[in-house]
Amino acid sequence: MLRNVIEVDEGKPLFQLFFLKDDENQDVEVKEVKEIDFAEIEKRLRDGESVFITRKRKQKLNTRLVAGKDASEHWYFSHV
Repeated sequence: MLRNVIEVDEGKPLFQLFFLKDDENQDVEVKEVKEIDFAEIEKRLRDGESVFITRKRKQKLNTRLVAGKDASEHWYFSHV
């Protein structure tokens, strides 16, 4: 099996903010920021949105170029 591991270290943005909107599409807006604007958080909460805040960490992305033997079942997209 051929694997490709990519290390991502974005030094600038320290936080990821997820704004979960309360609309018919249940849209999600993601912002990566260095500092949290609590006035914006408070405004969005008053507008009925949910807010999730997490630290942005160094990530290792593991991409598979060839499916391994551990793939137990086939899956596909029925439409695009």
